[in-house]
Amino acid sequence: MTDPSIVITGLSLRLPGASTQDEFWDLLIDGIDRTRPVSEERRRLTRTPDWHDTIGEVEGIDLFDAEFFGIDDEEARFMDPQHRMVMELAYDAVCDAGLLEAGRNDARRYSVFSALCTNSYFPKVCRYMEDNGIGDLHPRTIMNSMNSALAARLSHQYNLTGPVMSVDTACSSFLTALSQAADSIRHQDCEGSVVAGANLLSAAYSSLLCDCGGITTAHSHTRVFDEEADGTLLGEGAVVCVLEREDIARQRNRKIYGRILADAINNDGSSLNIMAPNPRGQAEVIRDSYSSGVDHTRIRYVETHGTGTRIGDPIEVNALSQVYRQEDFGDVKVGLGAVKSNIGHLLAAAGGAGLAKLLLSLERGQMAPSLHMETINPLLEIEKTPFDVVTEARPWPRVDDQPRVGAVTSLGLGGTNVHFVIEEGDGERTGTHLPEPLLCFSAKTPEALRRMIDDLGDYLKTRSVDPYNLAMTLARFRPGYGWRATARIDSAATRLSGLRFSAEEKTVRRVLLRPGPEASAHEEILRDMLSCKVRVSEETPKSNQLAVSCNDTAPTDGTVVIDPRWTRHDIAAELFLHGAPVDWEPFFPNGTGTILSLTPYPFARRQHWLTN
Repeated sequence: MTDPSIVITGLSLRLPGASTQDEFWDLLIDGIDRTRPVSEERRRLTRTPDWHDTIGEVEGIDLFDAEFFGIDDEEARFMDPQHRMVMELAYDAVCDAGLLEAGRNDARRYSVFSALCTNSYFPKVCRYMEDNGIGDLHPRTIMNSMNSALAARLSHQYNLTGPVMSVDTACSSFLTALSQAADSIRHQDCEGSVVAGANLLSAAYSSLLCDCGGITTAHSHTRVFDEEADGTLLGEGAVVCVLEREDIARQRNRKIYGRILADAINNDGSSLNIMAPNPRGQAEVIRDSYSSGVDHTRIRYVETHGTGTRIGDPIEVNALSQVYRQEDFGDVKVGLGAVKSNIGHLLAAAGGAGLAKLLLSLERGQMAPSLHMETINPLLEIEKTPFDVVTEARPWPRVDDQPRVGAVTSLGLGGTNVHFVIEEGDGERTGTHLPEPLLCFSAKTPEALRRMIDDLGDYLKTRSVDPYNLAMTLARFRPGYGWRATARIDSAATRLSGLRFSAEEKTVRRVLLRPGPEASAHEEILRDMLSCKVRVSEETPKSNQLAVSCNDTAPTDGTVVIDPRWTRHDIAAELFLHGAPVDWEPFFPNGTGTILSLTPYPFARRQHWLTN
């Protein structure tokens, strides 16, 4: 049996200066360095007024929408902020992949792998216990301080029943988790996997220890490949992606960011010391990646680990050049880059940032510049290789109309090396023409609902959108919450009109169809489009029931009247607006259109932080 083809169908991120894919891409393509001296706010939050390191800082690590996830404020206050950030991003990623299909929460054999190294919030919890005792500690504090709990929480949240575990191979943790996720699909009957990684500096400990270990540079920039390179700056952030079998992804209308052509993982074994890289191990993991027969000459860009050191960079380039031989490429150049030069080193999540950069580069057909490379390190001997450091934004054309192919590498302290080869995903599939598309929105609060609609309005100003795909994404592939709205969109998909909001939060579990001459015909229609009980009745509806009339003859208060001139889509949208659970699959069938990547959910994030 051949291994299944695996694709990436969901992606979310929160990185220095970027909380959306578009913001991250703009940062990359414009060559922006988001590392800065630690902010006054972070020094205050961590109670370290003398912390003056330069880092890639993410704002608002103390903020979280606990209520959205059904978590009380006290539990959230004692929870590792890395868990909290990943929970929000995981929701966006599984929505992006279409896993939260409206009205369906069946158990699915998807695995979950989380990549975490340290929990710098835990010392704050311990200090709180020393100062205040354990009387007011939340009972789940121990669970919410353990790295392993993050993957378990995600599997619980989304009813995922495949292998679930935390992965820690230091700086290569994310790509190691990605490798484990791919293997769970190949060898453990999983349909897909959620992979998450995070690195937040809730205290100065990690920064100080990296300074002590000689990992960080004393300069204000990370200078990968430069002759003056002497280490990296630290960065923060989190990345979540979703993998699925390609046959499932195609059937279920997924967006395909990229296709995994090959991957390999190994360890250096013995080296000069446990923190020293072994060139042999790095070369072997790259060679193993292509042993399945993938043509290495198709690769035009490699997102490197980029240690940013005078010796580490040449070792990585030398390992690559043992497979990427200059004679194989002739005059063709292979671009090299390192996202650390933009945002610093994200430790456990570093490979996630590199993967996100590669996926966006493949999708947008451009190579983003690697920064601060003024004089190339002569030890790279790059003139003997096909490589060329990308120092300015450049186009990434397809060769012979074949999909673009790139690679990404991670190297971990302790010697775990990982290499992935990723092929460009498929273009968006256009859906059926909709004369007057209706859009359906839902959120957990009325404030979030309005923000969601405003965000979509801004989204439509910046790009051309297929109306079918937009209507399908919002209706079928988003959860149906209690607060709802509908709107029409013009044929050019640039403007919303006819916006209507639900009057109250409501979840309908039964529809009471009012008796009448058209009731029997509409009963069958309603049974087909609703995933709740439908019956003919004159009963007064309860709070979780909805009364529906097929004509407008003396309707009672609170009864939804169906106009006989309405289309089936109009009827479904009207019932959706009033809280009914519509089965949208018949309206947007499998194999039609492509789920769109929309703006993240507008979480109502409030501070949850231990201050004493």
